[in-house]
Amino acid sequence: MPLARFLTTVRVRAGPSTSTETVARYCNGDTVNYDKTVENEGRLWISYIARSGNRRYCCAKDTSGEWYIDLGNGPGPQPQPQPQPSGFTCFYQKNSRYKAIRDSGCCFLSACFLGGLNNLNECDDCFDWASNCGKVRKSDAYVNVEKHGLGREIAQRYGRGYRNYRIVKGRNHFYVIDGNGHEVFNSMGQGWGH
Repeated sequence: MPLARFLTTVRVRAGPSTSTETVARYCNGDTVNYDKTVENEGRLWISYIARSGNRRYCCAKDTSGEWYIDLGNGPGPQPQPQPQPSGFTCFYQKNSRYKAIRDSGCCFLSACFLGGLNNLNECDDCFDWASNCGKVRKSDAYVNVEKHGLGREIAQRYGRGYRNYRIVKGRNHFYVIDGNGHEVFNSMGQGWGH
């Protein structure tokens, strides 16, 4: 199967239309294997079967002609080195295999982000470790320890650099801000692109 590389944040949809449900997101630099392309609404979409068994769609080329996904040797732009994304980062918690993370894992995922983890698979693995040693409650992903300290432990455990940002709480949701108060991570996807 061909490999697609995301050039920006792209919504994963239930159908090849901007009016269908968004079920997840891919970020700049993420990759996915796809098995077909579809043209609909003047857009080019890649499509694949997700682990859930459901067919998913991502917009590769918009109506303006802008490419969001590098299709390698296919009809997209040729691979080029991409800068690391700046500003907003994402791992969409609704895509996790753990119900606790899907339903209420925003603080835990924020600590994973501080700990240098870069995708939801790494966070799922970390959840096994953190819940088994009592740092996170397995039933609802409640963080039982100081959240920034958990981020430091995650960085040490995975050999990553600690991201020195702040975890803050909105109404009922945790997210991460930088020293200027700008949001740099939010597991619920507020502010995400395409």
